[in-house]
Amino acid sequence: MRRVTVALSGALLGLCAQGVYWGTAMADPVVCQQYNSLGICVVKAESAQQPGSRPVAVDSGSGGGSQEAPCTLNTTGAPIPCQDGPSWWVQSVQCYAQPMLEPPPMDSPVWGGHTDGAIYSCSFYTDGGAFPGTNGFTFWSATAPAGPAAVDPAAVAEQALRTLTIPGPTTGRYPAGTLRDGRPFTVVNAYTWFWTDPASFRELTARADAGGVWAEVTVTPTALSFTPGDGTGAVSCPGPGVAWQRGDGVWAPSPTGCQYRYPHSSIHQPNEQVTATYGISWSVAWTSSTGASGTLPDLTTTSNATFAVAEVQAVVTG
Repeated sequence: MRRVTVALSGALLGLCAQGVYWGTAMADPVVCQQYNSLGICVVKAESAQQPGSRPVAVDSGSGGGSQEAPCTLNTTGAPIPCQDGPSWWVQSVQCYAQPMLEPPPMDSPVWGGHTDGAIYSCSFYTDGGAFPGTNGFTFWSATAPAGPAAVDPAAVAEQALRTLTIPGPTTGRYPAGTLRDGRPFTVVNAYTWFWTDPASFRELTARADAGGVWAEVTVTPTALSFTPGDGTGAVSCPGPGVAWQRGDGVWAPSPTGCQYRYPHSSIHQPNEQVTATYGISWSVAWTSSTGASGTLPDLTTTSNATFAVAEVQAVVTG
């Protein structure tokens, strides 16, 4: 859609819609909304090629609700740069504003009789193309027009984190035989190895963008934990553990330290079984295009496994 700027002569000022100077409502009689530095009323209108369009209203610039993308075109919702050299995007007026280095004389109509505040120039977004003399206007404002809300890179990092699927641990265990009734089991006083598939214990990254700021989050596994389910606390090891192999020996401890020895059978537990909880602990760090970086709260993903703890007289292999 193409925007045009219409300059009206002084004789037509009475036809301007009732308006406001930025930040100050005007009482009757009706006045023009915006004047350029020559005292000509400037009305921004939509192209006749776009039916149903309406002029952009000027408000106080005091700010409203937050936006997903603070710098966008109202007509299309497309994101645009929040800065254009020294100018900043004013979402409510849909232009890039900056104070005039050489404002017009105080008796110029653009001041509207005010003696405070400042005169600002406002340029429309043209994506590199514009008609000469039609790409801006000037206005008075008591305070600087509000720019886009600052984007918090930590919030963008949280957005990136939400896009990740962080895996839970698999529930590898040995001894892992099966009782006659079909229940899986481990053995009292044996080194019960626990491990997770290495594919679930790897670094993950994701990036998100918002309001011209990107943040990248890195999620790193730091430990594998095992809560045995017999009332004792969790034990942990710094890696994913390793799966038991026949060559490791039946009663050997795990070389990674991912192990637990049950001191009692599970005969007094519900259904004569325990429910062990495996957990992967994750640290979360982020960097951003602003140069800021930091961390987010650690995470833990978990999985459960239910089995019996049996007293045996002989070695039983699964």
